[in-house]
Amino acid sequence: MNQRPSWLFYKTDNGIPQLLSKALNQEQFKEVPETHRNDQWNLYWRGSGFTLSDYKNVKTWQILNHFPKGNTITRKDSLARCLKRMRMVHGTIFNFFPVSFNLPNDYTKFLSYFSKIQSKKGKQVWICKPSDLSRGRGIFLFDNISDLLYDGSTVVQRYIEDPYLIGGYKFDLRLYAVVTSYHPLRIYLHQDGLVRFSTEKYAGSVIHNKFAHLTNTSINRNGPNYNVEKERVGAGCKWSISQLRAYFQQCSVDDRLAWERIKHMISLTILMQANSIPESAKQCIELYGFDIILDKKLKPWLLEVNFTPALGNDCSADVAVKLPMLVDLLTLAKQKITLPRPVTDHRRKNNNLSRQAVILKEEQNLLELLIRQTKELSVLRRDKADQSKMMKSIARHEKLRKKCRMLFEKKSQDQEQDPEERQEDLNHFDDVFRNRFIMDPAETERMKAIERRVTKIPDIKKTGSIIDQNSKSHTETDSVISNRCSTVSSIRSQRAQIRSHSSSSFRNNIASYPQVANSEYKVGGFFLTFPISNNTQTYSKGATDIAKSVTEIRNSLRISETNFKFMPAENRQLHERTTVNWNVMSGFKQT
Repeated sequence: MNQRPSWLFYKTDNGIPQLLSKALNQEQFKEVPETHRNDQWNLYWRGSGFTLSDYKNVKTWQILNHFPKGNTITRKDSLARCLKRMRMVHGTIFNFFPVSFNLPNDYTKFLSYFSKIQSKKGKQVWICKPSDLSRGRGIFLFDNISDLLYDGSTVVQRYIEDPYLIGGYKFDLRLYAVVTSYHPLRIYLHQDGLVRFSTEKYAGSVIHNKFAHLTNTSINRNGPNYNVEKERVGAGCKWSISQLRAYFQQCSVDDRLAWERIKHMISLTILMQANSIPESAKQCIELYGFDIILDKKLKPWLLEVNFTPALGNDCSADVAVKLPMLVDLLTLAKQKITLPRPVTDHRRKNNNLSRQAVILKEEQNLLELLIRQTKELSVLRRDKADQSKMMKSIARHEKLRKKCRMLFEKKSQDQEQDPEERQEDLNHFDDVFRNRFIMDPAETERMKAIERRVTKIPDIKKTGSIIDQNSKSHTETDSVISNRCSTVSSIRSQRAQIRSHSSSSFRNNIASYPQVANSEYKVGGFFLTFPISNNTQTYSKGATDIAKSVTEIRNSLRISETNFKFMPAENRQLHERTTVNWNVMSGFKQT
């Protein structure tokens, strides 16, 4: 393994947040000096997307913090449209998003639905969100159609009127997911996140109090009760996920199924745009911020996905959560950076041999073309063909002759050929291919002698050893592939056996399912959430098969629901030992 240099370099356009700067310094990243060339950086961090030329010119030792076309799920209107389409195709597994309408396009559909619901259940509260704004700007609640006012692209959603409350205060979750690759799809979820509270007690009847209904920090930090000690919540408006799980444990709330659903919800949401990402986008990494709310039955609902989640430092909870998350994110990014190896004498010799082999192949092709063109030209001269055909043939012949001469000169320099012998060869080529078009037998023999001379491979022993090494590596690769194929076939048979049983028999078949090793799913505080198990044959192809992936997630969620139904909440060790998919949220830190 190559020794990595002590420092890497990052590049940015408009500065970076303080916490990110600390994380970069901790992971030994330095800002690229002005004296460096444009390509002498390892990480390019931007708050907005990159241009097409940025993705095209990225090198193997460089990485960008955004994927091309990776913002499909981060616009509110696009997210609602994609989830509605997936729900129609794949069914109720996508029922984790409130009923939504994109205005003004869906205004008539919304009006019809609004009237239908109001006639059956009375007044219902809706929330209106501008599609292209963030940090809670432009959001308002309404229960009367006359209060709906908008001047651009807007999303209208059913409001979750029965949220889970802590001390009477509403809250939502900000979880951080990282995508390291889309082909194949690899999703990591961080073990910690933020819990964002409203600063006034929730009252469903008073819909115009934004400090009671909205949980955005940018809104609540300006509220009158921000620094007041609130019941159960304390001062401020943020907890960490660790504090929330400790609270659930103290209140004897079994939250395991909720975290399992959240994990699969994030995987399904990112999976929607997997096939729209170009396969050439390898040197990229993406950080998403998922906003999720829990209702009183602990069912998670997806609110929105943030393209560039806020990395500001507003309180101690931000430092405790975001700084370790950013350090782990940079660790994942460094794994994708392939630094160029130092050029040693051994590599230099091998490179020379490879270059000479390429030149040799090109020489042979050019010689064949040149001989064929010479014969064609001689036939045209003999048959006194049309002048235009003759001129075209002569032009092609002269072009090939020049290419061939340049290659022979280059080859002679590499082989350190004797100057007199080299000049003799070149004179023969000029004599045969330029001055004469009908070769007699003697000239043909001279031409074959020249071909034999220029096609000699230098140092044939070394070339033979390289061929032997390549054949050995191919043999080893074939054996590895055969082993993997046998593993895949056994996994498929296990999956078929599990699907044939009813949900009550899932627990009996769990122990035979392959487990994910710790080294494969955990990088710092990030846990691998997709693929969900060792069944990677579905996701190892170039384009992710969404239908098969959704089926895998549905089966995993069904098994988890069966486990939690038959196992008591106290027996967490048994659950971790027997579950098919190691619950990513069981890795959350407990306080």
